[in-house]
Amino acid sequence: MKIKKLILIMGILSSVLGFSQNNNLIELTSKQDAEEGWQDLIFSITKKEKLDNGFWSLTCKAKYENHIVGLKINIADGIPAGIVNEEIDNTSFASKGVEIQSIGKESDKLIEVISKLYGQPIKTEFTSEKLTFTAFSLNKEKATLENGRFHFKLFFDENDERNLYAEIFLNPDLKNGTVELNEKDEEYRTNIVKMLSKK
Repeated sequence: MKIKKLILIMGILSSVLGFSQNNNLIELTSKQDAEEGWQDLIFSITKKEKLDNGFWSLTCKAKYENHIVGLKINIADGIPAGIVNEEIDNTSFASKGVEIQSIGKESDKLIEVISKLYGQPIKTEFTSEKLTFTAFSLNKEKATLENGRFHFKLFFDENDERNLYAEIFLNPDLKNGTVELNEKDEEYRTNIVKMLSKK
C-alpha cells in the first residue's frame, strides 16, 4: 500500500513539475523581426548534459500556439575560433560538430510548425535519423559553451550527395538557457524541411 501511495505521489510531482517547466518555456517565434521576414526560432534549454565524447547534449523546447515543440541538439565543446585577427580562419570547420535528433512528439509538432512557417508542404513526423552537421565557428575565441553565448554556421550535406544541401545559424547560450536556430537564406527552406522530416 505504501509503495502504491509513493508511486502516486511521485507521479503527481512529476506532472506538476513538468507542467511548471513547460509553463516557463520561451515562445518559439518571440525573437523574430517582422520587417526582416526571417523565420528565426528560439528554444529554452530544459536539460543539458556534458557527454563523454566532449559534446554538450541540449534538450530544447518552446511554446507555439498552446503546443510544446522541441528537439535535441548535441554540440562539440571547444570548437576553435573561426575569426582570428579580424579574418576568417578557413581551418576552423568542425566536421560532425553538431547533431540534431528527435525527442518524440514535441519534435513531430516542431517539424509541422517549421514546414508551416517556411511555407512548405506540411510534414507531421520528425526524422528518426540523427542528423550531423559541419559547424563553422563565427566566434573570436574558442567556444567553451558553458561560458556564455556563441555563434555557429551549420552546413548539412555539404557535398550535396543527398540533394539536401542547407545552411543555418545555431546560437547556443548555456548561461541564459536558450538556443537559437536562425535562417541563413530562404533558398534553404525546402531542404531544411526535407532533412528534418521523416522520409
